[in-house]
Amino acid sequence: MSDLERDRNRQPPGRKRMGKTFLAPELGGSGARHVTTRKVSASARRKKQAHTSPDEVRISVEDLRESDDFVSSEDEPEDEPEDEPSEKIYISKRKKGAGGRFVGDSSSGSNRRPEEVDVWTVTGPVPGGPEDDTVIPSFLGHVASRLWDGADRGVLKCQTRHGALKKLRQWYETASEEVKVLIDGTEISHLPFIMFDHLDIPLLSAFVERWQPDTNSFHMPFGEMTITLHDVWHILRIPVAGAMVSGQPNKAQLMAYCVQILGISPEDLVSKTSKHFAQGGVLIESIISLCRRDRTAEVEAIAWIWLTLGCTLFTDKSGHRIRPATIWEVREGVTDTSTVSWGSATLAYLYRQLGISSRGDCSGLTGCLTLLQTWIYEYFPCFRPQRERLLIESHLPRCSSWSAIASDCSATRLRSLRARLDTLTAEEITWLPFGGEPAATVEHTAYYGWIAYRDIVEPYMPSRVLRQLGYVQTVPVPICRPIGAVRSWKSIKYSVDMSVTIAVDMWNAFPVMYKLPLMGFEEAHVIAGGCHPAYLDWFERHSHPRVLPGRDVPRQHPPRSNNDYWMTLVTTRYEHFIQKVSTITGQHRQHCDFDGIPELETETEEASTDLERIIAAWRIAD
Repeated sequence: MSDLERDRNRQPPGRKRMGKTFLAPELGGSGARHVTTRKVSASARRKKQAHTSPDEVRISVEDLRESDDFVSSEDEPEDEPEDEPSEKIYISKRKKGAGGRFVGDSSSGSNRRPEEVDVWTVTGPVPGGPEDDTVIPSFLGHVASRLWDGADRGVLKCQTRHGALKKLRQWYETASEEVKVLIDGTEISHLPFIMFDHLDIPLLSAFVERWQPDTNSFHMPFGEMTITLHDVWHILRIPVAGAMVSGQPNKAQLMAYCVQILGISPEDLVSKTSKHFAQGGVLIESIISLCRRDRTAEVEAIAWIWLTLGCTLFTDKSGHRIRPATIWEVREGVTDTSTVSWGSATLAYLYRQLGISSRGDCSGLTGCLTLLQTWIYEYFPCFRPQRERLLIESHLPRCSSWSAIASDCSATRLRSLRARLDTLTAEEITWLPFGGEPAATVEHTAYYGWIAYRDIVEPYMPSRVLRQLGYVQTVPVPICRPIGAVRSWKSIKYSVDMSVTIAVDMWNAFPVMYKLPLMGFEEAHVIAGGCHPAYLDWFERHSHPRVLPGRDVPRQHPPRSNNDYWMTLVTTRYEHFIQKVSTITGQHRQHCDFDGIPELETETEEASTDLERIIAAWRIAD
């Protein structure tokens, strides 16, 4: 009998074996609907607490703010008293979309969202785009639909787990060799050591304003971009291939595994005196204190992985608590953890959180924000900080090469970033930051279908971002529509209905099926980031490529110390010049002797002027 089995057979005092006989408080699941408590009035919370089990421990919003893991750029607005009449009445009307698969709210005659009605589905042309509902049908519930009118929700509140991660690192460093061996075999033991201590909150907020959950991509002025599976692999170095995280345990099962790992009774877990459990989560301090000492090596390793997953890949708004759902994949031990596709689970969870945060009334952002911020650094040289190390070993995660320092969290900087993104061009993007042919390195990046993390199911559509795979972008196939979706202006209503079984079946059928036929696309041999002329026209008509309406925004450049940006800009200009020269030369050689070509001389003069302009801007950049 193994140590884990012996530990399971030890029944805590007072515990009965039948799951239904002990107290099972409301346990948090995957965190997909964590926004349901936002902007609830104080009287509504009191009514809810009146029906709560007396043994449950509740933590107030003020306690959550005091946690060192809650990062806020500005104070959260106070709740409005429920007994006072509100000036705004929100009405949610359901309406079937194309094929009856998209449900939402709409009103005829206007595509502007009235203040008194929660209209979020597109039925006709919208100022600034789109012209119809074929690509981003839920745009009227998007924060960008109000930014176009001049309304500003400000900087988001972003979650980090700086304090908990510090304790996890200390725990690992002082653990026994037996525990370390078990943890190292999971292929995720490095996560607490690579997460950023500081987040660039205005930068993240600006990118959220361009995220469209209907396509699961950022809509930029020059087309779509997204976080792919090969991005997750290179940035975090976590397994991408493997079994999809699709299990959805019930509350009684989660309770049973929690008390087993913690080594206490269910009554002790939820009692007011012990203070181990609150608001659907187990306190981080309780897990550390109960599992760090005098436990078997496997139980200690399970507890460490439990905390690591909840504090790195699947961060939510639980503050100094961890929801029990992340314990499900390690309930039998840590040996099989490396066979799980943590990459697809992380991406599905982050996609969902970005979708929720893109709603007009949302004020926060969760998920693996180190992944998001590093992705921005890798693809957008103009936003990069100084690299901590210019060269790192190929097996190390790329996020460890960046020096993420504390940044200005002002609304002024957010407005500046919006304007900068509105003027961004495809030539300023590093389209292949991890080298050519990313699908050859990470095969699953060419998968298309649905990815999942428990009950969260999200579409993964790499055909929309062919330029990030080294190909010329074409007009993509229609979006993957779920069985049903509510992407309302009010994030509390946000939901997506899609079968987990379908997602698992599609994932398991790869690569025999559901693999993007890359051989049918044109490779971008000379210039990365190229697209067919028809694509840009299509994108302008069906997207909302800019968030600021027709304002004359001066071109902004990063500081002259950002060598990545300036070298990329110069190199791109040279690449364009070489391509034009090659094209002109090839055409004329077919018809005449190459003695002198006026078009070539014109292109040379224009390229020289352009390069001189870049150098001048670089010299005056501060």
